[in-house]
Amino acid sequence: MRIALAPNAFRGSLTALQAVECLTSGLRASALRSHLDLIPMPLADGGDGTLDVLLRGLGGTRYNLTVSNPRGAPITAEFGILSDGKTAVIELARASGIELLSRAERNPLLTSTYGTGELIREAYRRGCRHFLIGIGGSATNDGGAGCLQALGARFLDTDGRELPPGGGALQHLARIDVSALRANLPDATFTILCDVTNPLIGAQGASRIFAPQKGADPEMVEQLEAALTHYAKIVARDLGVDVATLEGGGAAGGFGAGMVAALGAELAPGAPTLMNLLNYEAKLDGVQLLITGEGKIDAQTEGGKAVQRIASAAAARGIPVIAFAGTIEATPSALAEMGITAAWSILPAVTTLSEALANAPLWLTRAAHMLGNTLAITR
Repeated sequence: MRIALAPNAFRGSLTALQAVECLTSGLRASALRSHLDLIPMPLADGGDGTLDVLLRGLGGTRYNLTVSNPRGAPITAEFGILSDGKTAVIELARASGIELLSRAERNPLLTSTYGTGELIREAYRRGCRHFLIGIGGSATNDGGAGCLQALGARFLDTDGRELPPGGGALQHLARIDVSALRANLPDATFTILCDVTNPLIGAQGASRIFAPQKGADPEMVEQLEAALTHYAKIVARDLGVDVATLEGGGAAGGFGAGMVAALGAELAPGAPTLMNLLNYEAKLDGVQLLITGEGKIDAQTEGGKAVQRIASAAAARGIPVIAFAGTIEATPSALAEMGITAAWSILPAVTTLSEALANAPLWLTRAAHMLGNTLAITR
């Protein structure tokens, strides 16, 4: 039986590659073990695991670099260079992610994407000229200003002084100078992998929707909204690009908007872009069953995340799709609309979140084992 294993990460417990290993282990221990042809197709959508999935699928090399974390402390962050030697893969979260900070340190008025710019700078120094940047999981709301500063841009106040780090400082922005930035990266191109379509400002913008998840209280949210609104006006005046309502411009606290304005970056939907790069649709030829999954299947999944994308591609070919998750909030009709034939929670009983995260590898393996036994009965 030819089965495609295409899970996304189970956030906080399993990477997509680890989830593939769990599914493989469970199925190979089942009664179906002698009738298996397993096709590993780990998923990512620009967030957690993008680097690992692309390096596994396309080949390449990992590098480590000491950079600034979102609050300016030194950390070691990974990036990758694909086997062509010219394409860098960078996860913003590795240098500027929320999981790098304690709860007490999370403050989007102060956090910066400077470390991500340091990764880009090093990859360019090593010969990369195209950059795939996954921007999920950020701790920031600085419009990408920190990253651009690391690459040579100047964000100046009314006295001509460089702005300090953080989204709050943008309210004092008087002028943007990108001449050195563009001179430093004359032949670089950027594809920003987004998993949301929110604009930079407004009711659905970066500050009001995402900043509370990054440590902002209601007063801070309004400060950040005002700062990004002012930022958008200065960007339009000095760079000639209207980013205020740019679809996806609010992802990662406006990182995409800043990269589009200063470097002409392309904003691309993460899941379909990665599926195309990895040639996943072609790998579905001859597949009889696809198994996917993630930590929670909910409205965000329905909005075009990786699980929905691969399930739809499989369903279009008449391939049944089974999904595993810790929590399933989607209704049966929503699951069917996504292309998912059946979905089960891997939790064996009512449990705490911490227990679920700790035991997810074991429980996903068990779920795959039971599924293999069930499939063996049908044979």
